[in-house]
Amino acid sequence: MRSSPRFHRWLHEHKTFGPILDNWHQHRAVTSKIKVRGALCMVASFSFSIWIVSQVWLKVALMVMLMTLLTWFIRLPVIDHLADRQENH
Repeated sequence: MRSSPRFHRWLHEHKTFGPILDNWHQHRAVTSKIKVRGALCMVASFSFSIWIVSQVWLKVALMVMLMTLLTWFIRLPVIDHLADRQENH
């Protein structure tokens, strides 16, 4: 935000990233949809990295980092607005 107000404004006005960032800034929470997508992306990227790396100690370090990051991410509060649910449309 301080280094590039223009980029900050663009992110917050973006149709995909804007609502995610607004939820985070206002409530320190994410939607359940974002939580699932984020966890799947983390697992996929770490799995690829673990598969590519040849040293065992790096594989173990990546696995520990994945478990730590997933633990933190899964424990984030979930916010789902009732008006956004499919049965209300």
